[in-house]
Amino acid sequence: MNLTELFESFTQGFPKRKFSAGLLMAFIDLYLELGIPSKGLSSFEELLGVFPRQTTTAAGKQANTLIVEREDGNTISLRPFYNAAERFFRAEHKRFDYPSCAPHATQAWGDYRHWLDALATFSEEELQTLRGMIADFVLTELKSQAFEPSSVKREAPLFQLFLEGFDFSAKTKKGEPTGAAYQGTVFGFLRADNPHLQIEIDKVRTGSKRLQRVGDIDGWDGARLALSAEVKQYVLEADDVPDIAAFANEIGRRGGLGVVVALGFGEGARSLLEELGVKPLDLSDMLRIVELWDPLKQRTAISSLVYYARHVEKNSSLAERIEAFLETIEQQT
Repeated sequence: MNLTELFESFTQGFPKRKFSAGLLMAFIDLYLELGIPSKGLSSFEELLGVFPRQTTTAAGKQANTLIVEREDGNTISLRPFYNAAERFFRAEHKRFDYPSCAPHATQAWGDYRHWLDALATFSEEELQTLRGMIADFVLTELKSQAFEPSSVKREAPLFQLFLEGFDFSAKTKKGEPTGAAYQGTVFGFLRADNPHLQIEIDKVRTGSKRLQRVGDIDGWDGARLALSAEVKQYVLEADDVPDIAAFANEIGRRGGLGVVVALGFGEGARSLLEELGVKPLDLSDMLRIVELWDPLKQRTAISSLVYYARHVEKNSSLAERIEAFLETIEQQT
């Protein structure tokens, strides 16, 4: 069997046994490593006369793959050469239709003694040529599944960008109620982060007690209050913490999670809030969480924020400022 005949034999059997490509390349690499072209051999049996086959592994188990003894007394196995061929097709060239089946493939070596016989007679140049033909054939036959970044439409993390760039300072001269911008933002955050809860919110300064609610924003799991948040559009100082005590007591009595969300916290304020049994959360904390969100959660938070401004607070100045900022983001990304 000459080079052309062996290659035709390989291509005919490839559709049913794709692993044969890696196995044939492994045979070639093993022969090159052993220096077979310089030995003047005429068959695989003659090769085994020079390099005796080992029927047990180094661990004393039965060898299912081809292992031979080198002239220096050390052994060499077919398996590492097959592993390299499989990596070439799958890892390096992303031909994932090439099977991942190294144990099965190398155990099948005995089915290809006619290839081993023919390869024993090839020159080094012929072995290298055949190896290249096999690689080219497989890379042509099997479609590359390499990831193409340009095929993916990237979506801007809108809510993250909103938290990073929106101006939360009071805009009372423009007719915006103090605290509305941040309260709507926290509503969007909690709505997206807790899709299993019913999130309730009203206008700022409506009065939670009068509405028989606990915090500025409440999250309900059926009849159970699971989450409640007090929102402060300023840096909350330690001296402000006593004002949170009633909220902390009520949410603790109901067994829910209490959150105090401020723009920031002064020295000692966080630890005092935690002593009350509530969780402090500021703008930077929200950002760290939102950075992990996928685009769907980002869009949910934004749509909830816009809903709040338009349909809960019903403040056109706030809504228009939010929408103008979002439009600027979308134009830039």
